Amino acid sequence: MLKVLLIILLILIVAILGISYFCMYYVLTPKVRSLEDGEKLEKEYDNWKDYDTYDKEEFDVTSFDGYLLHGTLIKNHSAAADSNKFCIITHGYTSNRYGSLRYVPTFYDLGYNIYIYDDRHHGANKRCFTTMGFLEKKDLIEVKNALQHRFGNDIIIGIHGESLGCAISLSALGLTSDFKFCVADCGYADLELLLGDLIGKQMHLPRFFTSLASLWCKLIHGFYFSDVKPCMMLKENTTPILFVHGAADTFIDKKHSEINYKHAQNCYKEIHFFPGADHAWSCMSDKAGYDKMVKDFITKLNI
Repeated sequence: MLKVLLIILLILIVAILGISYFCMYYVLTPKVRSLEDGEKLEKEYDNWKDYDTYDKEEFDVTSFDGYLLHGTLIKNHSAAADSNKFCIITHGYTSNRYGSLRYVPTFYDLGYNIYIYDDRHHGANKRCFTTMGFLEKKDLIEVKNALQHRFGNDIIIGIHGESLGCAISLSALGLTSDFKFCVADCGYADLELLLGDLIGKQMHLPRFFTSLASLWCKLIHGFYFSDVKPCMMLKENTTPILFVHGAADTFIDKKHSEINYKHAQNCYKEIHFFPGADHAWSCMSDKAGYDKMVKDFITKLNI
């Protein structure tokens, strides 16, 4: 009888470890959208618009660890353009640089040159794994450095991030004061908190699987899920932040933006919720309202 119980216990332990490993693998190596599929999707959403008419340049950046980030620089030649102003837009989980096109016209109309790029593991980049912001925040810093190296250290650089891109952008604020503004759209405040909620909702597993998956992540990739806390990167930040979230977001609850807002104690900040908007859909639900919100925010900053 004891032998049978031990065998059952061993099987249970192996199953728990296997499931938690799968959770870690599922989060860090998602199936991502190709550029071709991204283009098709954005055209269906009517976000492609004037993209083919823009003056564009493929501008890739080698990150701190030698990883190559593929990106596109959109040069602004509009009447309002100031060649000294740039906005870096960072896309969300499983998307690619084309997922950022819905935000491009807003900044283009304000006279900004725009840089869109593929996150680590996404788009045209070499497949590896995503670290959900742990390494990607340093990638964003390298993008900033590349723009400054090419166009001068005195350029004005703002950032916009959606979902994962928002978490990356907020985390990067803890590493530099060079950014003049940040539009933080529907990002998470704490990766472990988010995954605990999602593992429960999507996989119907108890929260402790998140902790075990985090342990696997540390053993294999060198960091715990708890090491990714964008909210903790904001305590000393002085860069103005515009927090945005869909009030009906069912993927990353709006409480994450509220937590981030609370932690940003040393900067000018605003927070806006778009009624009825689901995840990453604030801009799509009310384009005119979104444009006005961003333009009013940047106008207040006088940049």
